This record gives sequence, C-alpha cells and structure tokens, in this order.
Amino acid sequence: MTRPTSPTARHLFDAIDCSPKTQKEIAKDAGFASPNILSMMKSGETKVPISRIPSLSQALSVAPGEFINIALREYHPDLHEVLSAHYGAGLSLSEKILLEVHDEAQLVAPFVLEAGLCDLLLELFVFSGRLQAEIG
Repeated sequence: MTRPTSPTARHLFDAIDCSPKTQKEIAKDAGFASPNILSMMKSGETKVPISRIPSLSQALSVAPGEFINIALREYHPDLHEVLSAHYGAGLSLSEKILLEVHDEAQLVAPFVLEAGLCDLLLELFVFSGRLQAEIG
C-alpha cells in the first residue's frame, strides 16, 4: 500500500506501520468492530473521526495531541487557526519555530520521529546551546 497524501491518513498509516500490533488488534483496542475501517482511514478513503483519535492513539501508543492537531489542521483549518492562536500561547517562540520547521520538513520528505532521530536532535540542540553559551 502506498503512503496516502492526506496528512491525517499518513499519520495513521505510519503509526500502524510502526506498531507491533496487527491491524485487527489495533481495531479491537480502539473500539472498532472491524479492521476494515482502519484500512479505509489509513488509505485516506475515509476521514479519521476526530472523536476517535484518543482511542486510536492509545491503541497505537502515539501522542493524541499531535494526532488531533494534524487532523484539525487538515479537516478544520479555520478552527485549528483559532485554537492555535488562543491555546497555543503556552509555546515559546523557539517551540513554535521548531513545530513550523517540523511541519515544513514533513511536506518535503515525511518521516517518523523514531528514537535514533530523537537522539540526534537532542545532540544537535545540546551542541547548539553550548555553542551559543560560548559565543554569547
């Protein structure tokens, strides 16, 4: 199966692909009667219901906030913009920039933040902080 173009379907596709569970197990754990609906959602044939994202996230061991954010941005961009403007205020400028860079990179070459990549990013941030401390 080819990766879908829908960001929400792609997120689900990647999470299912990385899960040690079978699609049948994921469907059962998320409260779906049949794994066929997961196939339809991960292909982009049908939308992922936002109300079901928390149970899907738990079944897949992924962060529900990120998954909901992706779905809101795709399915309800106006609502996403309003919510981000008013409830995203808890993010620092650096965190907002980091999220924008992440989103831009996902559009160019989609990737999954696996442990190895997280370790490399941590090293990069630590190195950057030390370098800035030395300079400044």
